[in-house]
Amino acid sequence: MSGTLKVGGGGARKPSTWLPFVVAALITACSGLVLLKLYALQAERRYEAARAELVSQLSVLRARLEYNLTAPLLISRGLVAQIIFHHGMSDADFARASSLVMQDYESIRNLAMSRGTVMTSVYPQEPNRAILGVDYRDLPAQWPAVERAINSRKPVVAGPVNLIQGGAALIGRVPVFLPDPDGEQAKLFGLISVVIDIPKVFAASGLDAGTLPMELALRGRDGLGRAGAMIWGDEGVFDRAPVEMEVSLPDGTWAMAAIPKGGWAAGDGQLRVTGGMGLVLFFLTALASFGWAFYARGQRRAQRHVAESEERYRALVETAPMAVVVHRNGVILFANTQASRMLKVPDGQALAGRALLDFVHPDSRAAVAERVGFVLAAPDAVSSGAACYVTGEGELIESEVVSTRVSLEGQPAVLSVVHDVTRRHRAEAERERLLESLQRSNEDLQQFAYISSHDLQEPLRNVAGYVQLLGRRYRGRLDKDADDFIDFAVQGTKRMQEMITNLLDYSRLRQDDGEPERVDSRIALDEALADLGAAIDESGAVVEVAGAMPVVAARRVELSRVFLNLIGNAIKYRRADTVPRIRVSTHRDGRNWVFSIADNGIGMEPAYLDRIFTLFQRLHSRETYDGTGIGLAICRKLVQHNGGRIWAQSEPGRGSTFHFSLQGAE
Repeated sequence: MSGTLKVGGGGARKPSTWLPFVVAALITACSGLVLLKLYALQAERRYEAARAELVSQLSVLRARLEYNLTAPLLISRGLVAQIIFHHGMSDADFARASSLVMQDYESIRNLAMSRGTVMTSVYPQEPNRAILGVDYRDLPAQWPAVERAINSRKPVVAGPVNLIQGGAALIGRVPVFLPDPDGEQAKLFGLISVVIDIPKVFAASGLDAGTLPMELALRGRDGLGRAGAMIWGDEGVFDRAPVEMEVSLPDGTWAMAAIPKGGWAAGDGQLRVTGGMGLVLFFLTALASFGWAFYARGQRRAQRHVAESEERYRALVETAPMAVVVHRNGVILFANTQASRMLKVPDGQALAGRALLDFVHPDSRAAVAERVGFVLAAPDAVSSGAACYVTGEGELIESEVVSTRVSLEGQPAVLSVVHDVTRRHRAEAERERLLESLQRSNEDLQQFAYISSHDLQEPLRNVAGYVQLLGRRYRGRLDKDADDFIDFAVQGTKRMQEMITNLLDYSRLRQDDGEPERVDSRIALDEALADLGAAIDESGAVVEVAGAMPVVAARRVELSRVFLNLIGNAIKYRRADTVPRIRVSTHRDGRNWVFSIADNGIGMEPAYLDRIFTLFQRLHSRETYDGTGIGLAICRKLVQHNGGRIWAQSEPGRGSTFHFSLQGAE
């Protein structure tokens, strides 16, 4: 095996594994198209047969309907002939003639005669008495048809219409004109109206039979054909490719449309069988085609898997950021590019074929040999440990090696992954050195602060003592300026002593002063309030604690000191004309508790909120408020020691609120 790997490679283009599926898809699609065509031909044949059968059935219904509509309408012409022959007709004669005519037609609801446009006779009279004396002109729903009959002098069919006496019916009206004896133009006598009961006509024609093998619809109110309004059935039938026929009336037509019940495809068992067989055949074809495609692709993938797997793992090993070496009997069989780089082998020289121990430091050879023997003896074992290698340029490399047994060309070998940790060890050593140096510097600074503050205390006490002695001995014996100068000197030495004491106190704050513990913050607050008792009594301050105080992880003494400084400042920086009111509250913020100390004091400008936690930062003159300006700096350091943070909000003349957070101890 060579010392380098060839990543990727040229050669012939690999056949696509999707080609069998393309062939299978084409076969399936072609079979589906053939089956669809056969199904379409069968469906068309069945559709034509169903349409022809429906035409035959609908023709019979139309013939019955035309007879049952036309026959009752035509009898009115016999009455018209009698009126013309006798030059009129009495109500009694009309009743006798109507009774004879209606004996043969159950569908005729009544016959009516008008003189002019006023209805004067009706038979039978009892159930239809309401129409007597009614003028057609007063009936907006019926007058247009009456007017058309009079103007055209022809019979007119109207309806179905709503009747005055109740119900709906089809009305045939025939105008009656009497000839003038003097040869003048014929004059209108009136109209003969035949009222036909539509439900009876439909029943006699077979339209309302529950076993009717079709969905039927009629339209053409007032004889207007397809343009007329619906008369009977579902209007949607006209939109579903129906069989249509015209029903002829004496004066107009009706449009009749029908489709099989449930639609054209409903109830066609033979067509469903054909479709089912086609689907089964289609799925069998698809199953066979794609089954062959899966088998063919599996064979191709199996053939390509070995070559691709070797290429993939060779590329992975070759591009790995760690050195990979395979060796047997102490001879290197394979080494990746990173191994050559790590061992700094000159270009053009391969590691394969060279002795492994030539690159192992003498101090590490025994350990390397022991690990090799261990992994060869146990096939599933993995051995790891440190080793020192020597590069081709003589440099030492500290490394961590993981070795395991592999099979190469049918024989056992050892695969070792070598990670160069030289830089990491050097970085760790440098970090340790810097930490030690920083610790020494901190200790030196703390010692310097302690010694400086301690050594400055004695000279300052001497200076203060002698200045005070001068003041007692010579006050009043010199001029006023001398007395003021002595007072200034005394005050300056006192302030210097206070600042040195505070600075020494600040330097002694150490983060390693014990581990935080579970602390009841109310106990720490009570300790601070006890220490501030005199200041609270003197100022008349009111301290309010809102709600229960939480248990936190902190150092109790340091937490008590934070409360002491913050509440003490709230009392100190109070307004002269206002009783100090201080409110201590808490709220939860995730895993932390936030403490808030709010006051009604003098407040401060928001621009100064970042400066107040710095050493010796003061916002007021010493003549107004005493102090060294170190208290808030101590608070910040104490809060940080306990893993929290501190901040403030304020408004001049409205007071300030100081917040700090500590982790809860639940």
